[in-house]
Amino acid sequence: MILITAYRATFWCLLVVVGLFSVVTLEPIQHIFDWQDKLHHLLAYAVLFWLLLGAYEQQQKLWKLAILLAAFSGLIEIAQSYTGYRQADWMDLLANIIGILVAAFLHMLRRNF
Repeated sequence: MILITAYRATFWCLLVVVGLFSVVTLEPIQHIFDWQDKLHHLLAYAVLFWLLLGAYEQQQKLWKLAILLAAFSGLIEIAQSYTGYRQADWMDLLANIIGILVAAFLHMLRRNF
């Protein structure tokens, strides 16, 4: 039970951080390669989904949790389009969904071994 509580607390804290960083203005970081931003999106949502599974998999099916996190990601992209200093990017949404799928795949592999 303590582990599930830790997963839940970590997931919700990280979700708030990702949500806030997604809509505030930030200084641009220097990119080492062209798709670095997309890799950041993929990794962030893979970690978020891994934590979400640890927190709620016993209560909800994997696909429902995946849809909820993907919907959150879509709402963030829409919110960015209303900020005036950020813009929605469908490639960011795609990278987020791929991150969710990667975490789901790794979770299923772990569960089967």
